[in-house]
Amino acid sequence: MLLFAASSGLTGLLTDAREFVVAVRLARPDALWLLFLIPVLGLLNRWAARRRKRAVAAIGRPAAVAGQLTHPRPTRRWLGLAYPVAWLLLVLGIAGPQWGKGDEAGVAVGRDLVIVIDLSRSMQADDMSDPEAKTRWEAARKGALDLLQAVARRGGHRVGVVVFAAKPKLICPLTTDYEHALAVLEDVDGKFPPPEIRQGADPGAASGTRIGAGLIAAVQAHDKEFSGSQDIVLISDGDDPADDGEWVHGSDAARAADVPVHTVGVGSTRPTEMVLGEELFRTQLLEEPLKQIAAETRGQYLAARRDVPNLGEFFRTRIEPNPSRVYSGDQIPQPRERYPWFLAPALALFCVGWVRGR
Repeated sequence: MLLFAASSGLTGLLTDAREFVVAVRLARPDALWLLFLIPVLGLLNRWAARRRKRAVAAIGRPAAVAGQLTHPRPTRRWLGLAYPVAWLLLVLGIAGPQWGKGDEAGVAVGRDLVIVIDLSRSMQADDMSDPEAKTRWEAARKGALDLLQAVARRGGHRVGVVVFAAKPKLICPLTTDYEHALAVLEDVDGKFPPPEIRQGADPGAASGTRIGAGLIAAVQAHDKEFSGSQDIVLISDGDDPADDGEWVHGSDAARAADVPVHTVGVGSTRPTEMVLGEELFRTQLLEEPLKQIAAETRGQYLAARRDVPNLGEFFRTRIEPNPSRVYSGDQIPQPRERYPWFLAPALALFCVGWVRGR
């Protein structure tokens, strides 16, 4: 029983440790490159120690020289770790570790981003290369989750979600509540999309893929007062059976509102056969309308094709560096700064290393 209790306690401790590591955020993660200096400094220290030994050997036998010292220093090898550990703690402190919530709320300053996901029937094609996301809509959702994780790392950005097929639906208004947005995205299901967006909900619809309507809904989800700090990310296969250029209306609305639309093409460029019910049809990724939407709205086109789109990296490099909102009424709890927990022991260890070296 005692062994079982100890095993359970260790498992719980490891679980808590993993959860703690996941909760830690770094305000300046770029500072971690300084960790590479630790092995370099260690090699330099080893080289200097060897030079000192050679210098002592040139004077006489090391044992004899040591015997001439008035106050020989005792050997304490564990003190040799003082400097390496101090450097490690110093770099981690500079990186700005944060966890927990502070007492003060901060202004949410960032960009506004609306994710638009195509849930038309062609998005059920299973021509993707990822074994965990074989269908286009699953790859789109996985890419959107990657994007949301990148947004949450920095914080301050607001994110919303629109899904569409024959009609659009705003399923998550702009928010800084990333846990809510995550839950909404995880519930997106291309096999069972919201009834309001299906073609049957609008008998007069020309087709089940109304890209323009989805973009218009995304534009309307944005706040007009924050123009210039807004983006739309459209994830679609671009396959519209009607082929009536309906997407132009959405492109025009985004351009008029000065909102760049970044388009992401998913699916095989070769025709894929699908059977839904008793109907057999072919579908493929049509990149041209997606490229035109991006070009006309000053956005960028990302050709994911059969791969899950790497939208986290796309956000960090292409969207996040752009200007942020100057003001926002959203007050969000800010993570508590924990750098003193690292800098204080680092200073103490530097002092220990200095006293040892005297």
